[in-house]
Amino acid sequence: MLTLSSRSLLNKTFIADGVYSLFIGAVLILGAAPLAALFSPLATPLMMKLLGIGLFAWGIFHLAAARNGGPVSTAARISIGGDILWQVASLALLATAYSSLTAIGLGFVIIGIISVADFLFFKLKGFSREREALA
Repeated sequence: MLTLSSRSLLNKTFIADGVYSLFIGAVLILGAAPLAALFSPLATPLMMKLLGIGLFAWGIFHLAAARNGGPVSTAARISIGGDILWQVASLALLATAYSSLTAIGLGFVIIGIISVADFLFFKLKGFSREREALA
């Protein structure tokens, strides 16, 4: 069994992203109606629940990939690609729906951009280290 201190940077980042995604996903699912009302007059509880389910699945993917000292190269690429897509989608949301977001909704999107950027940075750094170690 690997201790946390003996795991690679990429593996630790996958674990952190998995736990964070599960937590935020659960919050969005369980608090869908009040959160939708706080984020935007156009947001619906269904939107919040779907986003929460997506994040919950993302969290499970990361935790499963981190098992046994993983992730494998394919999982790392999928995760990095997903983080990039999240950033693009978040910026598109800000560009197209900025006026529809409340201050809380705007803050939520910005916090999402920052947290995903942090995970992306450490995934890229960890993936690079692992590729260098194999070369």
